[in-house]
Amino acid sequence: MSRVAVVVPLRPDAVDTARRLVQDGPPFGLAETSLESHYVYFTDHEAVFVFEGPEARSIVERLVGEAEVWAAASVWRGLIDAKPRVAETLYAWRRPEPGPMHVPGL
Repeated sequence: MSRVAVVVPLRPDAVDTARRLVQDGPPFGLAETSLESHYVYFTDHEAVFVFEGPEARSIVERLVGEAEVWAAASVWRGLIDAKPRVAETLYAWRRPEPGPMHVPGL
């Protein structure tokens, strides 16, 4: 399992517009990829897109090259304040799944 985050700096007056765009979902079919999860976080001046699944970074890199994603990106062009950057996972923790319950005598 891998994870990649894309940090997109936004113009101060563009955050509300970016939030509305994200509510429509991504410009590609998530179910058509091998991604296992996708989250979008907002700060006062950034949108952070997190993708998780096998080879998440290579999937995101492939998606960025697709025509429908480029078309959607044109809407974002006026909202972005600086070049988006990829954030690397340095630490992650996940609670382990509980094991099967052992019942004596069964």
